[in-house]
Amino acid sequence: MLLKNCVYFITVVISLLSIPMLIYSIKNKNKRNHKIIKIVNSFYIAYLILNVVVIPDALSIDIGPKTLFLTFISLIAVVIYIISIIICSKKIGKVNEKFSFSKKLLLVLLLLIIFPILSLSYSFLKEYYLIINSDLVLVYKSSGNGGIGDSKNFAYAINENYAQEISLGIAIGDYSLIKYLPKKAKEISNIEDIKDYSISLDNNEKYITIYKNNKLIHREKIDSNYSNISFDGGFYINNN
Repeated sequence: MLLKNCVYFITVVISLLSIPMLIYSIKNKNKRNHKIIKIVNSFYIAYLILNVVVIPDALSIDIGPKTLFLTFISLIAVVIYIISIIICSKKIGKVNEKFSFSKKLLLVLLLLIIFPILSLSYSFLKEYYLIINSDLVLVYKSSGNGGIGDSKNFAYAINENYAQEISLGIAIGDYSLIKYLPKKAKEISNIEDIKDYSISLDNNEKYITIYKNNKLIHREKIDSNYSNISFDGGFYINNN
């Protein structure tokens, strides 16, 4: 999963979880479980803020027009989580019943807390690994129909073994990618001048075709959502 898709997926899932968490906080009568709910809700509020406000900017991820949707559902979810925390806080002082502590619930909620961290970490490390071990990192711009929000950046990390799309560090094209590259990386201004490689991108059939030393090594399908594609810039990394 692309890093940008991971951020989107986690944000949507955590936002949707706010509703069952609210319902559970209302129905639950176990004081200890109320405390667990408060802790989990606090983590989820922090995750939502990080995913929408901090992470895309810090990692230069181009989420595109989906940002507005993520912001909208996150705001609603944060409000619901806060209401749930308030309910739990009030019920903690009122509940006198003694119930056995739900270890199963604790395990499930701990997994729900850890899962977003592990998922984002894995997606980030995977794309970073692809970048630093590639020979080429090529950034393209999809202009779409030219309307507001149609423009998207996407990139490929390429070597003899793989040609994989990445989303790390390309929010403003190849410029924002520099901080994730090895120092030996050299900027590519003309895609036709790449040493040993020949790259062609078909806007109609949506394929990127890659030759090395006149030998076809990769032919990858491009996301069908990309259109009117142009080369934005790239880098050559000598890993030999």
